[in-house]
Amino acid sequence: MLSSMFSGRFPLRRDASGACVIERDGHLFKFLLDFLHGELHLPGDEETRAAVQREADYFGVPFPRSLTDQLAMELEAGAEREDTPLRQALGDLCQAYGMVCAKPAVWVLHYLSACGASCESKVLGVYGSQELGLQAMERQLGSKTNSRCVHRREAGGNVQYIWSYYSRSELGKMMDAFDSWEGRGVSFWRVPQELIECWTLEKRPLQESQEPLSPRHKRYGPPASLSSHTPSR
Repeated sequence: MLSSMFSGRFPLRRDASGACVIERDGHLFKFLLDFLHGELHLPGDEETRAAVQREADYFGVPFPRSLTDQLAMELEAGAEREDTPLRQALGDLCQAYGMVCAKPAVWVLHYLSACGASCESKVLGVYGSQELGLQAMERQLGSKTNSRCVHRREAGGNVQYIWSYYSRSELGKMMDAFDSWEGRGVSFWRVPQELIECWTLEKRPLQESQEPLSPRHKRYGPPASLSSHTPSR
């Protein structure tokens, strides 16, 4: 709207001093002018913020609703100028502030039992945090948690409980890498004659999408509740 007004295609109203006259709320318009001059001032109350958004809508100014919106706009614009993938620009920003962009992961609770020729293996649950996974593991173990027949071990941030009447040394002879477990699953290289049960809580990364990130918005429009509002003249 502003660029069209001053394009020379339309006549402008001027006052006695020659200044252009824009019949809008001057208090609200100042927020837009400051933003166009490189200074972002967000209104303190929600009512004024909504009114400024309506003014921004009317003039076609991409006024951000929050500092988060402003940061996203600047990041997207900078990535576009530098011809840098948005995902890389976001990673560079995190690194500059010493932050870690965590990779999405889940905690998988796995159960394995073996006795002679019988073997059972199944996933008991998938959890969003280690804490939730440990709680589920304790419920599965029940009273076996404090049993003398239970061996607990940790490696790589993963946790495993093994219930068996075999001693630790006997298990070491039967189970692959018992004393140098690296935190991933369990395997037997000698078939147990007595029952062995094993619960393993293992962190597994989710497959991250390789699709390039797309900008959230080229322009931040008003929410639905404001879009149908016609500003008063």
